[in-house]
Amino acid sequence: MVERPTYDEIEHTADVGVALSAPDLRSAFELAAASMFDLMFDLDSIGSSWRREIRVEGREGDLENLLIRWLAELLFIFETERVLLSTFAVARLEDGVVEALVVGEPYDAARHAVKVEIKAATYHELTIEETDGGWTVRVIFDT
Repeated sequence: MVERPTYDEIEHTADVGVALSAPDLRSAFELAAASMFDLMFDLDSIGSSWRREIRVEGREGDLENLLIRWLAELLFIFETERVLLSTFAVARLEDGVVEALVVGEPYDAARHAVKVEIKAATYHELTIEETDGGWTVRVIFDT
């Protein structure tokens, strides 16, 4: 069973978003991904038979760009390969690059009920901020 991410859901006109806190930047990227898939499906229903190492590049020094590209890549995997993702282990996050192991299983309509259809992560009201206790992220998704 996957550990459910801790986040606050943001109600937004015709869209949905999340606000979360994490102890470090890697965890913030992992939680943002897990929160996105938790909004779309019940993470408890997603197994771990599929895994892949991925690399995402963004503009160096632009964390917002890197986060959006990271989430877009995960949505692309879901949309093109019909794989639901539930576990995200970021191994590297530096110089405009995220490298991670992502785990999930093929989508099965009989077992995986769609809660919200997410089309994209957006820059609208996007924030990634370092705080005394770690990092906070706020991201709105186009539905």
